[in-house]
Amino acid sequence: MDAAASVPPGTTSNYFRTRSALLAAALAIHVDLDTPPEAALAGIADLKLSDQEALDLMMVTMDRLLDDSASTMLKARYELVLEASRSEELHQTFEPARERFVGLANALLTARGCQTPREHAAQLVVVMDGALIDRVLGASSGLDRDAIRELLARQLQTC
Repeated sequence: MDAAASVPPGTTSNYFRTRSALLAAALAIHVDLDTPPEAALAGIADLKLSDQEALDLMMVTMDRLLDDSASTMLKARYELVLEASRSEELHQTFEPARERFVGLANALLTARGCQTPREHAAQLVVVMDGALIDRVLGASSGLDRDAIRELLARQLQTC
């Protein structure tokens, strides 16, 4: 582990006594990097967004995560998500982060005029996650940026 992190031998175990502690720290870093602060949600619902503006905002997020330079980070994110599915301790860290994503989607859909934003927000987050996992898989049948934009546009139309 230390060699992979390019740190002196024993450094990792000095800071993180167990594998669980190391994974919890990694997940906490991903949560900080990946999720918007609570302040980002303030005032969004007071906006009035067109479908195009809402879609553009979603694509800013997707473009950042789909960029080739984010590939390693995205793969690590889903490795941690899988670990959180097997560890109650990690799940407790992951769940509030997921709720912030749903909260942001809820605020965006509310600003767009959706009548049932909470229901659709959870669906939107699942669709976006699916598109990101598709990218991680790297399958030749994977969706390109335009197809992802079309998918998200269709998701908006259902609201």
